[in-house]
Amino acid sequence: MNDFLRKKAAIVAASSVLVLVSVCGGGSSGGDSSNNGADSANVVSNPIVDNVFVFPEVAAANGALTAIPTGPVPEFSARRTVQAGSGSVVGYGDPVVLSYNMYSWTTGELVESTSSFDEPVTVRAGVADGIPDYLSNSLLGRNIGDKIQIIFEPGMEDLPEYLDPTDAYVVVLDLI
Repeated sequence: MNDFLRKKAAIVAASSVLVLVSVCGGGSSGGDSSNNGADSANVVSNPIVDNVFVFPEVAAANGALTAIPTGPVPEFSARRTVQAGSGSVVGYGDPVVLSYNMYSWTTGELVESTSSFDEPVTVRAGVADGIPDYLSNSLLGRNIGDKIQIIFEPGMEDLPEYLDPTDAYVVVLDLI
């Protein structure tokens, strides 16, 4: 039995080393996605590079993109925190008031904004009632006051029909 326990301990130790090397950046990943671009309380000044695309830069004051998306259209959805808020943590079903700008990946043009509505939009976190599921789930665990950037992949089934299904979209939103 002691031999069995020694072998098991050796396997656990080897696994721990692999996890440690992976967490500390010892892998061969091509991008920096260790914190999804979160910079604890400051606006991210450098774009986050991923294996496939670069998140466009965002202006702190108005949520507008300061860099037009470049490179190939992303093949998957992604999100990152641009600026951390200090409000309460958002849980499942919580109402969240959003102010957002959505841009076309291929043209960089603003395609939708809450500034064109009479007021910000209120949604329920984790509940995809009329909004993309990826957006709704991206709100869970966030803090009120967070500014986040979301990439919607081409062909997402729950995007509004008036959007081009072959394009990706960049959404910059504030949880207010």
